[in-house]
Amino acid sequence: MGHHICAIIGKKPVNEEAIRKYQLAAAFEGDYVILILDHESVWYWSEKLGLSSDSESEDIDFACELIFHFAKEIGFQQYGIIQTDYFGGVGSQCASLYDNGRLLIGEKMIDDILRELGVVRTKEKDEFDILNLGEYRSGDYYYWELMTGNLKSPNVIYGHIPKNE
Repeated sequence: MGHHICAIIGKKPVNEEAIRKYQLAAAFEGDYVILILDHESVWYWSEKLGLSSDSESEDIDFACELIFHFAKEIGFQQYGIIQTDYFGGVGSQCASLYDNGRLLIGEKMIDDILRELGVVRTKEKDEFDILNLGEYRSGDYYYWELMTGNLKSPNVIYGHIPKNE
């Protein structure tokens, strides 16, 4: 099974109203919030708000002005932007650490950035597993229009892709 997500990860508390305003998907895991991004949603809001979605990173799709705006609106001061793209254990992952939109640590392994955010590994689980990131395999899944109640997780705010008017 593959794993392909781009997400912003930061500590609680967050402004859930802002998450809903921008119709974004968010998973709540312990003291952390994983804001799961979707390409169509990012492109919509980039156009709507007039903020760039052009990434400053070669390995992370959305290290950009729009995502920094979302992070600020949601209440993240320090946060990581992560990206995975692998199938059957083969592929890539990358993460960067930001503080108020300013790059602190660029393009490292996800566990390294999660550790900087304060996620503590155990003997059984690394930082990635502590946040249950393996459960969030495909970003677009959290934006599906026809998601039925029995498939929804109680710790997730499901996103919606607005339509251009």
